[in-house]
Amino acid sequence: MAIETNKALLNEAAYRIVSEIAPEEIPVYVETRDRYFADPDEFMQASSDDDEVLGIGEVFAVKTLTKVVFPLLTPILNYLLQAVTETVQEELGEEASTWVKQLFTPDQPPQPIFTQAELAVIAATIRDIAATEADRLRLDPDQASTVSDAVIARLALAQQ
Repeated sequence: MAIETNKALLNEAAYRIVSEIAPEEIPVYVETRDRYFADPDEFMQASSDDDEVLGIGEVFAVKTLTKVVFPLLTPILNYLLQAVTETVQEELGEEASTWVKQLFTPDQPPQPIFTQAELAVIAATIRDIAATEADRLRLDPDQASTVSDAVIARLALAQQ
């Protein structure tokens, strides 16, 4: 997924996940999103260096979900768009993007398009993508699992 062409989709998905799983991070969401969109590579280098230090007495780094959701969702959504496009071969491109966007729009769930077998393969692939990216970018594996599980849950709900 080219970030430039799918910023709206990435933003919608990331915002929904952060607002549901870590609503206390909403105040930093826009700034974090804008930094990621401006330069994803620099964002990842800065993220590994600039975790905020909080606490009295003990110093510890806070790794927020908002900092990991963008670099993890980018390849996940890329894969998901490809899977949807292959499933709805007659209506390519925009149709796939619309379907994926509806996953993250609570009042507009998409129509089911995957079989249970396809969904199982897609879920496993999404988990693999998240784990691989978390390892590559040195992100918290638990947060990567949280992001992939949030996407998989939305896929499962769309199948009902």
